[in-house]
Amino acid sequence: MSNLPVRRFAEVRWLFGVVILLLILGTLLPLLGLVFALGVGREEPDPLLASAAAVAAALQGEGAVAQPGVVRLAVYAGDTPQLRVGSVPSEPYWPFPSQKAWEAAGRPAAAFGVWNGERLRVVFWPLRDGKLLQLFAPQPPPTTSPWLEVTVGLSLLLSLSGGALAWYLVGQVLAPYGELLEEARSFAGKAGEAPEDRFLVSTFRQAVQRVEQQERELSSRAQELAELSAGLAHELRNHLAVMDGYVRLARENPQELSRYLEILAGELRSQRDFLERFLAFVRPENLSPAPVALGKVLRELAARLAAQYPEVAVEVEGEGVAWADPTAVRVVLENLLRNACEAARKPGGWVKVTVEQQARQVLVQVADNGPGVSPELVGQLFQPFVSAKPGGGIGLALARRLARACGGEVELAAGAGPTVFVCRLPRERQA
Repeated sequence: MSNLPVRRFAEVRWLFGVVILLLILGTLLPLLGLVFALGVGREEPDPLLASAAAVAAALQGEGAVAQPGVVRLAVYAGDTPQLRVGSVPSEPYWPFPSQKAWEAAGRPAAAFGVWNGERLRVVFWPLRDGKLLQLFAPQPPPTTSPWLEVTVGLSLLLSLSGGALAWYLVGQVLAPYGELLEEARSFAGKAGEAPEDRFLVSTFRQAVQRVEQQERELSSRAQELAELSAGLAHELRNHLAVMDGYVRLARENPQELSRYLEILAGELRSQRDFLERFLAFVRPENLSPAPVALGKVLRELAARLAAQYPEVAVEVEGEGVAWADPTAVRVVLENLLRNACEAARKPGGWVKVTVEQQARQVLVQVADNGPGVSPELVGQLFQPFVSAKPGGGIGLALARRLARACGGEVELAAGAGPTVFVCRLPRERQA
């Protein structure tokens, strides 16, 4: 396929060479025919001049005999006719009303004119004693040489053939160009105001940029998928290792079977919860924004988590209404509260949630008195599987992802003191 454009352009160049040759021949042949016809005509003697010479010799007594075909002549002495044979003018022929006028014009040998509605050719021949002989002959209609007619016809045929071939070649060459232009218009979604060649180049660049962008996105997505797969395998392996250990202990200590079964059930619940969080993280968002009363949702979540973390006191203050998907908002807030409860899971642990309604957003702050976030984890805190707590490290990554999908944000507040996570959600419908 790489040789196809070269072969195609070579064929087009060859065919255009043929067209140019035909056009050149069509231009030169008429000129050659004209030159040949003129050359042939110059070789033929002028019968009227020969007749004039013969008549002049006869009139001057030199013994020559006039040509039998000449029957129209006149001899003038000045402006007076001396001899008239046939139907001729009674005075010197126009455009020379007198012999002096003829001499002033340079004494031409022949002239053309119309007399009594007849087109005539007149030959002037000076005689002795200042007399002037004029011979008259009808001027025949112009004739053309057969060679000239043949060459003109052939040149016309060659020119038409070359033009038709050029038209065909242009159509063949531009056909793929037209198809490419239609594809470019379909790709760009518009006809384009620039000239066709610049429009094609611009569209091709846009296509290349789009392909490169898609390749970058696919590469990033593939890397993200590889990281998620590795993290998922690591977490599942840890859960299975714990379960395998308790199964082994149950076999070795049958009297503790019930306790080990309860622990295994807890591990199963934890693993199921982890898988649900993972699926929620990788599942595409299909959001339906609506008003959400955040204070009510937070109090319901606090009551639910109190049963799982009885040693942690959860307090909710403030009210606010956000415009976001209710299910996504609930997942975001639940993961923030669960993360805080896991961090503060100790005697005397507490979690304080504050809701503040601002001009264009609602601010939710979740603070806990846990050990805080280690400095080495701060930069990677919202990445999947990056966590020092149970739960697989999916909660914060899922919370940020869903918050951004709703037009908000989740981040860690800087500063000393209790650990504070901040969630911002919009108050108005996003465009």
